[in-house]
Amino acid sequence: MALSVAVLSACSEQGPEKSVDRLVEVQKFSYQSVSQVIDYPGHVQARYQTELAFQVEGQLFNRLVDVGDFVKKGQPIARLDAKDYVLNSERFLNQIKSAEADLKRAENDLLRAETLRKKNFIGDAELDKALNIEKAARAGLKALKAEHAQSINRRGYTELLAVADGVVTDWFVEVGGVVQAGEVIAEMAWSTDWEFVTALAETDINQISIGQQAQLKFWAYGDKTYAALVREIKPISSTASPSYRVKLSLIDKPDSLKLGMTGHVLFSTVTDKVGLLPTTSLIQKDQASYVFVVDPEAHTAHLQAVTYRQAVGNQMMVDDGLTEGQLVVVAGAHLIADGNKVRLLLNNE
Repeated sequence: MALSVAVLSACSEQGPEKSVDRLVEVQKFSYQSVSQVIDYPGHVQARYQTELAFQVEGQLFNRLVDVGDFVKKGQPIARLDAKDYVLNSERFLNQIKSAEADLKRAENDLLRAETLRKKNFIGDAELDKALNIEKAARAGLKALKAEHAQSINRRGYTELLAVADGVVTDWFVEVGGVVQAGEVIAEMAWSTDWEFVTALAETDINQISIGQQAQLKFWAYGDKTYAALVREIKPISSTASPSYRVKLSLIDKPDSLKLGMTGHVLFSTVTDKVGLLPTTSLIQKDQASYVFVVDPEAHTAHLQAVTYRQAVGNQMMVDDGLTEGQLVVVAGAHLIADGNKVRLLLNNE
């Protein structure tokens, strides 16, 4: 944040004489923790959003929901024309019946061959042949039953079911359209675990952490605040802008909150080892920043370079340049020059 101060040179050609013994207000400097609130806009989205697709291909026969409809887990969403899948199941069923008859004949033939072999009417070769035919018939029947079970499953896949409680957010294929297996026909957002998504600038991202509590305000609900927790911080910035996506879990929310609603999130942060000084103490000279520090014994004022971060109200946040207990001129700095003797009025704040 830009800090507006009156930029006055303490050493101008027409500045105060070093012999001037002016009264200035001073303050003992100290570093302390400073809390502040950072504010970022964002919107509501569902943590889980699912693309819905059939596992088999076919013609869309029936659409059972519309965009915006709430659905329950397991509720039918759409159906394909299942005629071909029904016929395929029936074909396998007929083949199973035929294979069962073949197996029955093979079992009878094997039983007869075993009886004849015991009486030495046939040799081992004929018995082995009957045994192999029976095994092949049994294996063929097993394979047909497996294919029939798969055909039943494929027939069941012609009905698309909701994977969770939620709301249908989009629809891509209309009735009569032919869809391929895996082709997305709709999208749904789960009704659980909604979250608020924002993006923090790189200058602020290190001031928040996973699990940190924050306050949300939604434009639709005025000044009411709602609690949230930081759930996820993306570890890499966006390619479009130097910002980091942050997701917050909603601890509480308005009953009528809708997906996509916008608002802003408020993070309370604490900055350690920052000294607060009135902006009136700042002197800017030769594109550098200074304050006057007073020697408590000699009562002389000297310029000392400082680095500061930003202003909080009418105070600036000093990061470096001063040590604990130094006397800093906070009022009257523009009336003195480097090396002036001063009289002190101690500010106890």
